[in-house]
Formats: sequence, C-alpha cells, structure tokens
Amino acid sequence: MSKKDINIETVQSIKEKLEKAKAVTFTDYVGLTASDLTELRQTLKDNDAELAVIKNTLVKVALEDKKMSSDELKKDLEGPTAVVFAYDDPVKPIKVLFDFIGKLELPRIKSAIFDGKYSTAEDVETISKLPGREQLIAQVVGGLKSPLNGIVSTFSGVQRKFVYAVAAVAKQKESQ
Repeated sequence: MSKKDINIETVQSIKEKLEKAKAVTFTDYVGLTASDLTELRQTLKDNDAELAVIKNTLVKVALEDKKMSSDELKKDLEGPTAVVFAYDDPVKPIKVLFDFIGKLELPRIKSAIFDGKYSTAEDVETISKLPGREQLIAQVVGGLKSPLNGIVSTFSGVQRKFVYAVAAVAKQKESQ
C-alpha cells in the first residue's frame, strides 16, 4: 500500500469520525509523556470520546471536505495537534480534558468545533464550566416538579377544607 493510499484512507477515517462526533476539540499535546497520553486516551475512551494524533494536513483536508474548515481553525492546526472526538455528550470529554489540565497543566486547548461551528479556546473553557447533561436534566425536572407540588398542595387543601366543612355540618346536625 502506497503512502498516498494510506493518506486517502486516513482522511476517509477522519471524515467518518467528524460525521459521528458531536464535538471535536483540538489540543497541543507537547510536554505530555507517553504514559500521560495513554492515561488521557483511556479516560476519554471511558467517556465515549477518542483522542487521536493525526497529521495536520490530513485533518485540514478532511475538514475542507466536510465544509467545517475556517481560517481560524487552519491557524490552530499548526504544530503538534491531538484531536478529541466526542461521540455521545459533547461537554463531558471537555470536562475530562480540563480535569487532566488541572493535574498536569497540559495539554493546551487550541479550539473546538461544536455543531459545525468554530469555538475558541476561551469558549471551550467556558463550556467546560457548564453543568453536565445529567445535572441540567435534573435541574429542569426539579424546576418542573416544584410548581406541580404547589398545585397538589392547593388541591389537597381544598379537599381537606371540604371534609372539615362536611364534618362540622354533620356535628352541628347531631347536636340539634
């Protein structure tokens, strides 16, 4: 198999991953040891994401083919770049990356693509601070539950007052 065939296969693989991914994050991994990269890869894999070190030129070709490229992103794809493909929850792998960065101060986030739109490193950091999907769902359910509890209390109060009124009328009739 020639180098050209390998590159064509790699670009096709990247395009498939781009299509499947809900978010793609680009990081500079310089300074990470092989064991650090292995640990990060495994942690991301456990969170339904994948870290790949791919030649920038091949990533650029795949992004161009998928109409996901921009001038800013092309600038970010300079120097050593690792690509994180988030397949299930777009935010969870970013939280994993920032937890890892908190321990080692590496890797450095370059940028990301969310829903086909370019996001700067600052945007990615802001997104990492958002509550997780499960927490957001719990907050929405809690917000919906509160008014329902109020309605139930109101209706049960009306029923209670009705029962007290009937009991008072019955007691009054007995005493007559």
